[in-house]
Amino acid sequence: MKRTNPVYKLYHSWQSHYVKSVNEGTFVNGSDEKDSQVALSESQGYGMLITMLAAKKDLATQADFNKFVIYYQQHTISKQNRLMAWKQNKSNNNMQTLTKNNTDATDGDMDIAYALLMADQKWHSTGKYNYKKLAINIVNDLIKYNYNDENELLRVGNWAKNDEKYNNLIRTSDLIPSYFKTFYELTDDKRWQKTYLKSIRILEKLSDKNKTGLIPDFVLVTDNNVSNVAPNTFESEDDNKYAWNANRVTLRLAFATSNQELKKINKKILTFFNQQNSIKAVYNLDGSSSNDYSSMAFTAPIAVAAYQQKSEFQNLSEKLRKQVYDDTLSKNYYADTLKVLAALMIDNELK
Repeated sequence: MKRTNPVYKLYHSWQSHYVKSVNEGTFVNGSDEKDSQVALSESQGYGMLITMLAAKKDLATQADFNKFVIYYQQHTISKQNRLMAWKQNKSNNNMQTLTKNNTDATDGDMDIAYALLMADQKWHSTGKYNYKKLAINIVNDLIKYNYNDENELLRVGNWAKNDEKYNNLIRTSDLIPSYFKTFYELTDDKRWQKTYLKSIRILEKLSDKNKTGLIPDFVLVTDNNVSNVAPNTFESEDDNKYAWNANRVTLRLAFATSNQELKKINKKILTFFNQQNSIKAVYNLDGSSSNDYSSMAFTAPIAVAAYQQKSEFQNLSEKLRKQVYDDTLSKNYYADTLKVLAALMIDNELK
């Protein structure tokens, strides 16, 4: 990739600002506070996906990726549970997991596993790390610790199994059918096939619930029943809105899949945003915006979905792609990271 390419500049700006080194490993700093460093399994997953997509364009090396693998391995929950502890804080020049944070967050583990499979596909598993084996360990532990036999989906984390209030709580951005299909093909565990089919049905039900197609951050799923949650059920007053979790759904559904059912779900959301003057941060499901400001955390995922369906949303796709390719960072970890992830996805034709 030419150094004049805007994605090159964006990736390296993001890398220099957010990627930190410690004990031979690297992590993505998820803190926006000055002189503070926080690692999250979410940010580790994003960092590994971004590095693999960058490697496809010769912007990153196998050594760059391996440093992320080192950090992941240093912060698994235990030797028996290969899921990553969801949060570490910097203390005495080291990254420490507090006991209360030694649980997992499902989305981070899925991204880490998928990135490892991308690494296996590019470099194979004959070098320093057996990427495929590491991925299989994570995928098997997601089933062991996070799979809910009752609703055939993944809990938000391994801790939720023992909490009746959260046992059936689903983070909608954890519904990533392309991952579930890949994990089924990897392990031949039929529970992944059930999750794949069930996740599509749940997403379709949520899409059909309103004219906008917007999907809330969290829902409760018991058997085949899907119900909305109340505000402040889990994370914030926006739990029942298209907010800081569901904003990722369109990106998830467009990545590495040509599934027509998923494209239809995204198309309905794209139709809504195609009618808006700008994309705001947080929406009620009826389409009314909760805030008057924009964030790349919301714009970037829509840009990915619009690019996938650019034959129908050409103007929207081109407008949003230019915004995503701009190499200016907001200095907000979440928005900037989704921006560079989206830019690299588009540059790699979403695969």
